[in-house]
Amino acid sequence: MNRVMVLAAMMVLAFVAAVKGDNPTVAEVTHQQLQAVDSDGIGIYTATDKVIITGIVLNNPEEMIDPTSGTSGMGGQYQFYVQGDGNDHAGTAVYMAQRYVYMGGGYYTEEQWSSELWRMNHDPNTGYTFQAGDRVKVTGWYMFYKGKTNINEKHKSDPFYDVNVELVKPAVGLPQPETITLSMVKDAGNQFIFDKTRLTGCEYYQARLVRVEDVNITDPNDWAPNHTLTVMDKTGRTIPLLLGYGDGFTRYVCPTGQISVIAIFDQEASSTTICTDGYRLWVTNYDGNGLVLTDRGHKRGNLPGDINTDYQVDFADFAELANRWLQQSPGL
Repeated sequence: MNRVMVLAAMMVLAFVAAVKGDNPTVAEVTHQQLQAVDSDGIGIYTATDKVIITGIVLNNPEEMIDPTSGTSGMGGQYQFYVQGDGNDHAGTAVYMAQRYVYMGGGYYTEEQWSSELWRMNHDPNTGYTFQAGDRVKVTGWYMFYKGKTNINEKHKSDPFYDVNVELVKPAVGLPQPETITLSMVKDAGNQFIFDKTRLTGCEYYQARLVRVEDVNITDPNDWAPNHTLTVMDKTGRTIPLLLGYGDGFTRYVCPTGQISVIAIFDQEASSTTICTDGYRLWVTNYDGNGLVLTDRGHKRGNLPGDINTDYQVDFADFAELANRWLQQSPGL
């Protein structure tokens, strides 16, 4: 092989390596660093190709979006939020989908998707199943979309872009939700308060667990999994309320009157170029208590066989069992 051919081969290899992204740069960063934005609400972190973040898991992924394998759209999806510890007053979403076809990123078959869900739901060192309230370390690529920088696979099914989640400490418990009023995130004209420094307003609470008190749900007829409702306070300020896929939204009726809401403060801006709107509360499950829209796991009197948690074992539990016979939770 002559020198020209060798140089040509080296150029091809260099090009392939550049496209593939071999040896990506990676750094451990705070959530505040990763979520920094400019005056348009666009993410500005670009220091490394990949990042490492740590924090507390705020939700069980299958209760936030539907992981069920599919052959259209994004197929099954997976997402959980990690909230920063201590002075790291921010949080980050970790996202994965089955199908990236329309982006040219390929897709996972049903079998491959099941395997990916299993991998993401379990600690690689111990096999422990992650739960909301665990402290974890996440290593992965990142991508900005509609107001927040997510850790994800850059919409590619190639294993090179895999996200990795590791257990730091199990069952540390969910963070104490920060109590806020809608006047802290909406102005007198009911417009979202945007602060590019992320020290006030919606950006300050984004991707964190909050508690909003003394509000009511204005459209209870829309109560259902994956539906968006509206909550309003006594000043007339409102904010969208997105319900997840938890079975509490089908098992229990919508709470009425003045209630509190404990939720993840999320953003899904209306544009990809100006990302100063689209903030919302996201509740992933509900325990049916009637006063606070939240999920605290098993209720008191948790009798074996009391599937609908009404404090007695009867035919209603049997009917729910029969209706779900042989169903499985994807990836678990």
